[in-house]
Amino acid sequence: MVKKYRSGIIGLGRIGFLFQFDKKREQPASHSYALFKNKRISIVAGCDSDQERLNKWKSFYKKSKTYLSYENMLKEEDLDIVTIAVNEKSHLEITLNTIEKKPKLIILEKPVAVNLKDAYLIKEKSEKYNVPILVNHPRRYSNHYINLKKILENKEIGEIHSVIASLWSGLKIWKKDCSINGNCSLIHDGTHIIDIIQYLFNIDLSSPNIDKIIKKDEDLDSIFLHYNSDMSPYVVYLEISGNKKYFGFDIDIRGSLGRIIIGNGYFKIYKRDKSKLYSNFYSLYKKFDYSNKKLKYFSNMIDNAVNFLDGKEKIFSTLDDGIKSLESIYKIVEKDSLFLY
Repeated sequence: MVKKYRSGIIGLGRIGFLFQFDKKREQPASHSYALFKNKRISIVAGCDSDQERLNKWKSFYKKSKTYLSYENMLKEEDLDIVTIAVNEKSHLEITLNTIEKKPKLIILEKPVAVNLKDAYLIKEKSEKYNVPILVNHPRRYSNHYINLKKILENKEIGEIHSVIASLWSGLKIWKKDCSINGNCSLIHDGTHIIDIIQYLFNIDLSSPNIDKIIKKDEDLDSIFLHYNSDMSPYVVYLEISGNKKYFGFDIDIRGSLGRIIIGNGYFKIYKRDKSKLYSNFYSLYKKFDYSNKKLKYFSNMIDNAVNFLDGKEKIFSTLDDGIKSLESIYKIVEKDSLFLY
């Protein structure tokens, strides 16, 4: 008989549960539904401070117990996997208490914590109790970005010359209480773009050069940075903008033989070929468009968790990876005093 892993979820908000009702999102789009869809996992318990939400969750996961207190859930249930999908400011307390119960694996929503002090405390305790933590950076598990990494490793667009990345968000870039509650674009969304660049190119983004800062009505509106890396011959350019009217996330990769543009909902590859416009010239032409392919980011993440527990795979998005992203974000904050006010 195939072993099933017992799982419990702390936090049944958007990413924990409610996104499974978004008809526009590729499903599964929540921790609950992703765990439920995996045949190797049994959801035995869910916890949330909102009783009405608990009741709604129970109507879908009828065989599972519900708890208003995560302490009671951890005390009463013998869990192999504990998913923590609460607000960033609650990560420290809940994660530290969960570690003490020694589950086989914790799945922790990004970012690891709202500040580095909290992140290092989580790391220290996870090592003390030998509890592994998978940080849910979903783009690491997206088929688009998994395929992109293989394309880059195979040098299908030649040698990389530049990486131009952009993040637009409706949140403010930074405010002084962000290191307490995490409610700003650099912490909430910046972890995504920093992490995926470090993952794709195996480079360190902890030494930013700030080129320009734009303020609007005393708020930081946009910040433009570049990174020089001794590990690679190219430069990474990054724009992070807040207070915007749409969410934008894209990476433009220029190589000696082609170009790749990837973002939310699109993944296109252009390659060098004889020009149709000019004699004795070469131009770029779209060769592949993977935009409509399934991403399977949540399914792949849960598969990785199961395979890790089976001893077949390493964790593809580790606690150290999550902390590295947070360190890079706080290097940006520390670089210019404007961020401190």
